[in-house]
Amino acid sequence: MKKNFLNLMKRWLSLLIWTISVCASAQNVTVRGTVSDTSGEALIGVTVLVQGSSEGTITDVNGSYIINVSPDAFLQFSYVGYISQSIEVGNLREINVVLEEDLQTLDEVVVVGYGVMKRRDLTGAVSSVKAADIEKVASSNAMQALQAQVPGLDITQNDGQAGSALSMTVRGTRSISASNSPLVLVDGVEYGSTIDINASDIVSIDVLKDAASTAIYGTKGANGVIIITTKRGEKGKTRVNFNSYLSSNIATSYAKPLFGVKEVQAWVDKENYAKDLASGNWGTSNLQPTDLDAMNQIPDNLPDGQQFTTGDIYASGNYVDWLDHILQGGLTQNYDISVSGGSEKTNFSLSLGMMNEQGLLKGDEMTRYNGKITLDHAINKYVKVGANIMYALRSQDSRNSSVFGQALKMTSVSRAYNEDGSLVYTPNALYKAHVSPLADDVEGVWSKNNQSTRFFGNVYGEVSPVKGLLFRTMINLSRRNGRVGNYNDYMSVANYQSPKTTMSLEYSMNTSYVWDNTLTYNTKIDMHEITAMVGTSAQQSISEGMSASGQAGIEHYYASSFYDISKVGMVTPSSSYTKTSQLSFFGRAVYTYADKYTLMATMRRDGNSTLSAGNNKWGNFPSVGANWRINEEHFMEGTKDWMSNLKIRATWGISGNPAVDAYGTLPNLSSQALYYYYGGSDSKAGYLPSKMGNPNLKWETTKASNFGLDFGFLKNRISGSVDYYITHTDDLIYLKTAPASSVFPSVMSNVGSTKGSGLEIAINTTPVLTKNFTWNANFSYSTSTDEVVYLTDGLNRNIVGTGGQIVGEPVNIFYNYKAEGTWNVGEWEEYQTAWEARHPGESMEYMNGYGTPGTIKVADLDDNGKIDDNDKIVYNRSPKHIFGMNNTVTYKNLSLSVQLYARLGGYMSYGLNGQMYFEPQWQNWGDLDYWIPDGKSHRFPNPGATTDPYKSVNTTYASALLYEKADFFKIKDITLTYNLPKTWISNLHIDNVRIYGQLKNYLTWSKVGDGYDSERGGSTSFPLAKQAVIGLNIQF
Repeated sequence: MKKNFLNLMKRWLSLLIWTISVCASAQNVTVRGTVSDTSGEALIGVTVLVQGSSEGTITDVNGSYIINVSPDAFLQFSYVGYISQSIEVGNLREINVVLEEDLQTLDEVVVVGYGVMKRRDLTGAVSSVKAADIEKVASSNAMQALQAQVPGLDITQNDGQAGSALSMTVRGTRSISASNSPLVLVDGVEYGSTIDINASDIVSIDVLKDAASTAIYGTKGANGVIIITTKRGEKGKTRVNFNSYLSSNIATSYAKPLFGVKEVQAWVDKENYAKDLASGNWGTSNLQPTDLDAMNQIPDNLPDGQQFTTGDIYASGNYVDWLDHILQGGLTQNYDISVSGGSEKTNFSLSLGMMNEQGLLKGDEMTRYNGKITLDHAINKYVKVGANIMYALRSQDSRNSSVFGQALKMTSVSRAYNEDGSLVYTPNALYKAHVSPLADDVEGVWSKNNQSTRFFGNVYGEVSPVKGLLFRTMINLSRRNGRVGNYNDYMSVANYQSPKTTMSLEYSMNTSYVWDNTLTYNTKIDMHEITAMVGTSAQQSISEGMSASGQAGIEHYYASSFYDISKVGMVTPSSSYTKTSQLSFFGRAVYTYADKYTLMATMRRDGNSTLSAGNNKWGNFPSVGANWRINEEHFMEGTKDWMSNLKIRATWGISGNPAVDAYGTLPNLSSQALYYYYGGSDSKAGYLPSKMGNPNLKWETTKASNFGLDFGFLKNRISGSVDYYITHTDDLIYLKTAPASSVFPSVMSNVGSTKGSGLEIAINTTPVLTKNFTWNANFSYSTSTDEVVYLTDGLNRNIVGTGGQIVGEPVNIFYNYKAEGTWNVGEWEEYQTAWEARHPGESMEYMNGYGTPGTIKVADLDDNGKIDDNDKIVYNRSPKHIFGMNNTVTYKNLSLSVQLYARLGGYMSYGLNGQMYFEPQWQNWGDLDYWIPDGKSHRFPNPGATTDPYKSVNTTYASALLYEKADFFKIKDITLTYNLPKTWISNLHIDNVRIYGQLKNYLTWSKVGDGYDSERGGSTSFPLAKQAVIGLNIQF
């Protein structure tokens, strides 16, 4: 691994050094001039940039500038609140520019459903992230660039597995049983949350958050919509863009078990506790590590004559760090190149990319190849056609997610390998059911490979017969094929206790066809501007799957991979097929008067094959919105020197959630056991109804209101927005208990409702803007609440285990007891006396053994003398506050960017907290503050209560110890960027060379402590990675 990394670094640095050395010989010309507004007043701080690069300067107090550029360069002049201009240098050596005022950046457009809108006309809540912010995030998934940048959008990475998916929600949780993930579109077509697209191919990502913006997507818009727009060719010279980065990945802080001396001391404390418990004399047992005879028996398979003694182990420090054995330093490589250009009639773009990402566990690796082609051609001034084709091939070798948890359980008082280098499969001789976490590393023991190909293409045609009228038709095809193979030898971590060898092989093919047609008309008459759009969409989705699973005994020499399923005796085949169709009609009308007042209305009507015929097959999803640009009023004339923008917005709309399965309204049949007919002995396989149908099932619907304020001061050097929203979701799909007379225990029904509200704030500032120095600071904040309003038939709660729903409480919860530490010596007697004084004549009903020193103390919230369901509390799993802040400081060609990210207010289930109480004796557990008889308060019980009733007390209430606040604050990214001077590269016809270094996830503070990254939750699976990145971007 180390040698491979060094070789890659040598090659990468050689390319970098060659680029710099070759570029250093270039020559430029000097261009100077002034920039003023239409009144002739000099403009200070105008950005003069070489188009297609980050090389440039800023005008001084006289509006003057001077810059060295290539003669074939284009200079772009931009200033906040003014319309930008681009001028070719050519033979010009003095260029004077007059910029026209555009206080609201009227020509800026954002992507909305089936079209674009000027930002000034927006009535809803839409956030945009542009290419520059997307490209600077080195990640296998471009969606990660949105984390902590868009208020109301919560993105988390659940584990550090190579190529792992992201979890996303927009404006909290609404549904109980259906997905709360947003709809993700790429160039107008559904794509999913795993984005197999080069970040450098993306021009913008727009997040539609309120119902007025998402209602145009009907049944799929309730959870928000994310629209990704990719780059296309543009008129002008052919441009080449090359990107590469190399990343070294190591694990962030993770849950750690006891190790070495600490673990040995814990065993001592555990045995001392057991002896004190038996005698009733607390603190009298004083065993030492050398007194634990059982410890001599733990290391398994030691050579003769080398049996450890306890004292040897304790003194030598020869402990096994199992986490160090299974973790590795991963390496990520990414290379992509694009070519684009065009003429008067035809534009094109082509891009290719390759990524290889190694995970943190050995054998965890993802490789991806992708490509993209776009073509646009104007047949004449009335007709335009084009195509967009994308392809991605992804191969992923995965590890068993339980391996990390297995390593946490293993005692460090053992050995990993025999003297001959072979693996010790059961390092703990006292508990042989715990196979070594390294078992899967043995060749032929474990393999899992997931290969997928995705083809995504569309062709379109546009006809504009008269000015302002545009008809557009687009046909899309999306196909994703997958193959997942998994092989588990009987010696693997998963199967060791069986013992059996298992394998499975699954093939899938998902195809979607979409045909969209829109007719748009735009006209402006005096002070009236009208835009109207109507359209239709027809979609058909087909999903096919075939799989087989096999099982063999220990004698499995005939099966060595998942392709050997046919060689084993116990094979279970299965297949699936679903087909759904949807037909939609939609429209939008926007009316603007005097560039000050805007009214908008949309309507969509969806019909879907998943619902039964009748009133529920079709759904209507309307929305309305309005805005008022207050700063354009006459009474605001006196504020124009310092107020650039002031707009208020309000919207209301209905959108849907496609929570109904393909055949969710129909009864199902499933295969059952063998049956005997008419009392005979001849048995037959049969099918029985397995699920009750519900022809009245319909979509979940969300009604939402949004109230917003947009502002800008000092020519938008300070700008931002504030949004407050209210949502109400009805017809929640819920598993309702069926009548007692029914043969089915439950049936899917529309019975529940939830509500939510929240506040979002985005602020963008430029505190410092000088010729050579710029400081930009952007801030985002969101807070949200949600609540279950109604369940079914007067039911107040539906609790399953430690989760579920309660009317009046948040949607996503844990429900359990409240742990209050542990009982100290004599504390229970004091508590009992005080309780009896408060309740004369009554008796306690606590569990036998409750109150014993060193056991769990649980709050009796209603003070009734027993611990029951009335003493359980709600732990909200959703964050209350999400913060993001990005600071970028630029001095000449050098730029430093620091991004901060925080989530506060939610709880997680931290698996290591309960490990000592749910697992057998003589294994490891977490480094926790467990009780010993020292008179102090301790949070966790002593694990030495291994007999009942004391053991039952601890295990009964142990789950109450799992909950930790998931609060964290992290320095998410630190990026240092340097752009090579133009004097080095202009004669080589290179527009820009950018070199950057980046640290990701290197510093985290959390409630758990020790730098644990709570973004991943409390799982004992793969930890997240922190990355050191070095990258290169060259533009020709």
